[in-house]
Amino acid sequence: MLKLAAMLRRFAEDATDRGYAAKFLRAAIEVEMRAEFLAGHRAGEPEPDWEHQAALHAPVDLRI
Repeated sequence: MLKLAAMLRRFAEDATDRGYAAKFLRAAIEVEMRAEFLAGHRAGEPEPDWEHQAALHAPVDLRI
């Protein structure tokens, strides 16, 4: 997932259109957040914030 996020960030940097750059950057940030969540979620931790979890699992719109 982090490789995908890095690739999306590169696309954002290389994009000539600011609209595309913003979409790529937003998608990269969402993918990074989910990767961090999945890496940091361990058994025995307190019950997660379900609203935050729902936001993390919402679909990422990668349409450009």
